[in-house]
Amino acid sequence: MSEISISILDCNFNDLETEFEKINSTDASFVHLDIMDGIFVSRDTRNTFDLEKIKTLSNKKLDIHLMIDKPIKYLQRYIDLKPEYISVHLEKNSKLNECINKIQSNKIKAGVAINPDTDIKFLEPYIKQVDMILIMSVFPGEGGQKFLSSTFEKIKLLNQYKMKNNFKISVDGGVNNLNSEKLHSLYSDILVSGSFLVKNEDIKIAVKSLLNK
Repeated sequence: MSEISISILDCNFNDLETEFEKINSTDASFVHLDIMDGIFVSRDTRNTFDLEKIKTLSNKKLDIHLMIDKPIKYLQRYIDLKPEYISVHLEKNSKLNECINKIQSNKIKAGVAINPDTDIKFLEPYIKQVDMILIMSVFPGEGGQKFLSSTFEKIKLLNQYKMKNNFKISVDGGVNNLNSEKLHSLYSDILVSGSFLVKNEDIKIAVKSLLNK
Protein backbone atom coordinates (compact mmCIF):
# COMPACT_ATOMS: atom_id res chain seq x y z
CA MET A 1 0.00 0.00 0.00
CA SER A 2 1.36 3.38 -1.00
CA GLU A 3 1.50 6.30 1.39
CA ILE A 4 0.52 9.88 0.59
CA SER A 5 2.71 12.95 1.07
CA ILE A 6 0.81 16.26 0.79
CA SER A 7 2.81 19.02 -0.89
CA ILE A 8 1.74 22.35 0.62
CA LEU A 9 3.25 24.62 -2.04
CA ASP A 10 -0.26 25.76 -3.09
CA CYS A 11 -1.63 26.18 0.44
CA ASN A 12 -3.01 29.45 1.80
CA PHE A 13 -0.01 30.56 3.86
CA ASN A 14 -2.04 33.39 5.38
CA ASP A 15 -4.18 30.82 7.20
CA LEU A 16 -1.95 27.85 7.93
CA GLU A 17 -3.97 26.89 10.98
CA THR A 18 -7.05 26.13 8.87
CA GLU A 19 -4.99 24.45 6.19
CA PHE A 20 -3.37 22.10 8.70
CA GLU A 21 -6.67 21.31 10.38
CA LYS A 22 -7.71 19.89 7.01
CA ILE A 23 -4.38 18.16 6.34
CA ASN A 24 -4.26 16.61 9.81
CA SER A 25 -7.73 15.11 9.32
CA THR A 26 -6.64 13.06 6.28
CA ASP A 27 -5.13 9.60 5.88
CA ALA A 28 -1.91 11.10 4.47
CA SER A 29 1.35 10.07 6.15
CA PHE A 30 3.55 13.06 5.34
CA VAL A 31 3.65 16.78 4.66
CA HIS A 32 5.96 17.51 1.73
CA LEU A 33 7.99 20.75 1.76
CA ASP A 34 9.48 21.94 -1.54
CA ILE A 35 12.45 24.13 -0.65
CA MET A 36 13.77 26.04 -3.70
CA ASP A 37 16.55 28.63 -3.75
CA GLY A 38 16.04 30.52 -7.01
CA ILE A 39 19.30 29.03 -8.34
CA PHE A 40 18.77 25.30 -8.79
CA VAL A 41 15.31 26.24 -10.08
CA SER A 42 14.04 29.72 -10.85
CA ARG A 43 11.53 29.86 -8.00
CA ASP A 44 12.60 30.73 -4.44
CA THR A 45 10.50 29.33 -1.59
CA ARG A 46 12.99 29.61 1.25
CA ASN A 47 10.94 32.32 2.94
CA THR A 48 7.57 30.86 1.96
CA PHE A 49 7.54 28.26 4.71
CA ASP A 50 7.48 29.14 8.40
CA LEU A 51 9.22 25.88 9.24
CA GLU A 52 8.86 26.06 13.01
CA LYS A 53 5.16 26.90 12.76
CA ILE A 54 4.57 24.07 10.31
CA LYS A 55 6.37 21.67 12.61
CA THR A 56 4.09 22.76 15.45
CA LEU A 57 0.84 22.62 13.45
CA SER A 58 1.39 19.33 11.63
CA ASN A 59 0.61 15.92 13.11
CA LYS A 60 2.14 14.37 9.98
CA LYS A 61 5.80 13.51 9.53
CA LEU A 62 7.77 15.96 7.42
CA ASP A 63 9.13 15.01 4.00
CA ILE A 64 11.58 17.71 2.88
CA HIS A 65 12.65 18.06 -0.75
CA LEU A 66 15.63 20.37 -1.28
CA MET A 67 15.87 21.90 -4.76
CA ILE A 68 18.84 24.04 -3.87
CA ASP A 69 22.36 24.66 -5.08
CA LYS A 70 25.12 23.20 -2.86
CA PRO A 71 22.67 21.59 -0.38
CA ILE A 72 25.47 20.40 1.93
CA LYS A 73 25.88 24.01 3.10
CA TYR A 74 22.27 24.26 4.27
CA LEU A 75 21.37 20.78 5.45
CA GLN A 76 21.67 21.45 9.16
CA ARG A 77 18.73 23.87 9.15
CA TYR A 78 16.47 21.10 7.88
CA ILE A 79 18.05 18.36 9.95
CA ASP A 80 17.16 20.38 13.05
CA LEU A 81 13.46 19.97 12.18
CA LYS A 82 13.86 16.19 12.61
CA PRO A 83 11.81 15.23 9.55
CA GLU A 84 11.24 11.67 8.40
CA TYR A 85 12.95 12.30 5.04
CA ILE A 86 15.30 14.83 3.48
CA SER A 87 15.82 14.47 -0.26
CA VAL A 88 18.56 16.18 -2.25
CA HIS A 89 19.00 16.21 -6.00
CA LEU A 90 21.46 14.08 -7.90
CA GLU A 91 21.93 16.80 -10.52
CA LYS A 92 24.80 19.29 -10.11
CA ASN A 93 25.66 17.87 -6.69
CA SER A 94 29.34 16.98 -6.37
CA LYS A 95 28.87 16.23 -2.66
CA LEU A 96 25.92 13.87 -2.88
CA ASN A 97 27.61 11.15 -0.82
CA GLU A 98 28.44 13.69 1.85
CA CYS A 99 24.82 14.87 1.90
CA ILE A 100 23.50 11.32 2.26
CA ASN A 101 25.93 10.54 5.08
CA LYS A 102 25.14 13.75 6.96
CA ILE A 103 21.39 13.17 6.77
CA GLN A 104 21.61 9.55 7.86
CA SER A 105 24.12 10.25 10.63
CA ASN A 106 21.40 12.39 12.20
CA LYS A 107 18.97 9.43 12.12
CA ILE A 108 16.94 10.90 9.27
CA LYS A 109 16.12 8.96 6.10
CA ALA A 110 17.97 10.20 3.03
CA GLY A 111 16.40 10.50 -0.39
CA VAL A 112 17.92 11.24 -3.77
CA ALA A 113 15.72 13.11 -6.25
CA ILE A 114 16.10 12.91 -10.02
CA ASN A 115 14.64 15.15 -12.70
CA PRO A 116 12.56 13.77 -15.62
CA ASP A 117 15.48 14.06 -18.05
CA THR A 118 18.00 12.30 -15.79
CA ASP A 119 18.82 8.69 -16.66
CA ILE A 120 18.22 6.10 -13.92
CA LYS A 121 21.74 4.68 -14.49
CA PHE A 122 23.26 7.70 -12.74
CA LEU A 123 21.67 6.49 -9.50
CA GLU A 124 23.64 3.25 -9.47
CA PRO A 125 26.49 4.46 -7.18
CA TYR A 126 23.96 5.49 -4.52
CA ILE A 127 21.30 2.77 -4.68
CA LYS A 128 22.73 0.75 -1.79
CA GLN A 129 22.99 3.82 0.47
CA VAL A 130 19.70 5.66 0.13
CA ASP A 131 16.39 5.18 1.89
CA MET A 132 14.31 6.66 -0.92
CA ILE A 133 14.49 7.61 -4.59
CA LEU A 134 12.29 10.60 -5.42
CA ILE A 135 11.28 10.49 -9.08
CA MET A 136 10.20 13.86 -10.41
CA SER A 137 7.23 13.33 -12.74
CA VAL A 138 7.30 17.01 -13.73
CA PHE A 139 10.19 19.41 -14.12
CA PRO A 140 10.78 20.98 -10.69
CA GLY A 141 9.91 24.57 -9.93
CA GLU A 142 6.15 25.01 -10.17
CA GLY A 143 3.07 23.25 -8.83
CA GLY A 144 0.10 22.20 -10.96
CA GLN A 145 2.08 20.74 -13.88
CA LYS A 146 0.89 17.80 -15.97
CA PHE A 147 2.22 14.35 -15.06
CA LEU A 148 4.82 13.04 -17.53
CA SER A 149 3.89 9.55 -18.73
CA SER A 150 7.59 8.68 -19.18
CA THR A 151 7.63 8.37 -15.37
CA PHE A 152 6.01 4.94 -15.57
CA GLU A 153 8.92 3.45 -17.48
CA LYS A 154 11.36 5.01 -15.04
CA ILE A 155 9.57 3.34 -12.13
CA LYS A 156 9.70 -0.02 -13.92
CA LEU A 157 13.47 0.34 -14.38
CA LEU A 158 13.94 1.42 -10.78
CA ASN A 159 12.02 -1.60 -9.53
CA GLN A 160 14.75 -3.81 -10.98
CA TYR A 161 17.20 -2.23 -8.52
CA LYS A 162 14.66 -2.33 -5.73
CA MET A 163 14.48 -6.12 -5.83
CA LYS A 164 17.98 -6.32 -4.31
CA ASN A 165 18.08 -3.10 -2.30
CA ASN A 166 16.08 -1.56 0.50
CA PHE A 167 14.75 1.78 -0.63
CA LYS A 168 11.35 3.33 -1.27
CA ILE A 169 10.15 4.89 -4.50
CA SER A 170 8.46 8.28 -4.21
CA VAL A 171 6.77 10.02 -7.15
CA ASP A 172 6.33 13.79 -7.19
CA GLY A 173 4.51 15.98 -9.69
CA GLY A 174 1.08 15.92 -11.30
CA VAL A 175 -0.06 13.00 -9.17
CA ASN A 176 -3.85 12.69 -9.09
CA ASN A 177 -6.65 10.13 -9.09
CA LEU A 178 -6.21 9.54 -12.84
CA ASN A 179 -2.69 8.14 -12.53
CA SER A 180 -2.56 6.91 -8.93
CA GLU A 181 -3.93 3.44 -9.70
CA LYS A 182 -1.14 2.75 -12.18
CA LEU A 183 1.43 4.16 -9.75
CA HIS A 184 0.13 1.71 -7.13
CA SER A 185 0.36 -1.16 -9.59
CA LEU A 186 4.02 -0.30 -10.24
CA TYR A 187 4.78 -0.54 -6.49
CA SER A 188 5.34 3.16 -5.86
CA ASP A 189 5.70 3.57 -2.10
CA ILE A 190 4.97 7.27 -1.65
CA LEU A 191 2.77 9.48 -3.85
CA VAL A 192 3.46 13.20 -3.48
CA SER A 193 0.51 15.36 -4.47
CA GLY A 194 -0.03 19.08 -4.10
CA SER A 195 -2.61 21.09 -6.01
CA PHE A 196 -4.89 18.08 -6.60
CA LEU A 197 -5.22 17.74 -2.82
CA VAL A 198 -4.94 21.22 -1.30
CA LYS A 199 -7.21 22.82 -3.90
CA ASN A 200 -9.82 20.09 -3.59
CA GLU A 201 -13.12 20.93 -1.91
CA ASP A 202 -12.74 17.87 0.31
CA ILE A 203 -9.10 16.97 0.91
CA LYS A 204 -10.04 13.90 2.97
CA ILE A 205 -11.91 12.35 0.06
CA ALA A 206 -9.17 13.42 -2.35
CA VAL A 207 -6.53 11.63 -0.28
CA LYS A 208 -8.69 8.51 -0.13
CA SER A 209 -9.02 8.62 -3.93
CA LEU A 210 -5.22 8.50 -4.23
CA LEU A 211 -5.16 5.56 -1.87
CA ASN A 212 -7.87 3.90 -3.98
CA LYS A 213 -10.09 3.62 -0.91
